[in-house]
Amino acid sequence: MVVKLLRSPFVAAVAGGLAWTAAEYGLHRFAMHELRGRGLASREHLSHHADVTYFSPASKKLLSAAATTAVVFPLCSAVAGRRWAAAFTGGMVGTYFGYEVAHRRIHTHPPRSAYGRWARRSHLHHHFGAPMRNHGVTTNVWDRLFGSYDEPGVVTVPRRMAPEWMVDHEGRLRPEFAADYAVRGGAVRDRALAEADRADAFANTAPAV
Repeated sequence: MVVKLLRSPFVAAVAGGLAWTAAEYGLHRFAMHELRGRGLASREHLSHHADVTYFSPASKKLLSAAATTAVVFPLCSAVAGRRWAAAFTGGMVGTYFGYEVAHRRIHTHPPRSAYGRWARRSHLHHHFGAPMRNHGVTTNVWDRLFGSYDEPGVVTVPRRMAPEWMVDHEGRLRPEFAADYAVRGGAVRDRALAEADRADAFANTAPAV
């Protein structure tokens, strides 16, 4: 009975989703940050740190999903058979796309739940306080396991990089977010600041306020 359950497509899909959270952490930390711009994934990600309104185009995300499938499915097929491998790979890739949606919404939409509030504070601390901490976007399990998690506290955000949901039309912090964030500095991002932000991003340094 237990063996039959473990080999079920449902369990395989859940396992695939959990595997993505580990991959999310490992790729974010090592392939994107540790490489400091060496390789496409690192360049794309650190460009996002330099300009938080920039997101990799959908074509590159689809390429990433295709590459994951090309590696994971044959390996799982050899170990557990094609049916189990299809469910595992589907769970992993489906969770990856869920992560992409969640990550974008962190930057573009205000929190609607306690989890959403945590995800934004943790991820924006990663952007603006400690780029080599809090690599997990959807969960902090792997950061806690490997000692790279910071409790965010009040996150200080450069005004020029503040998400639109966080500030009003004059660039002032909305009062409902005052317990979680402080916004500092000017709102204007000139060429010199843009270049400095890019240099900081590729050095894994928090941007100047």
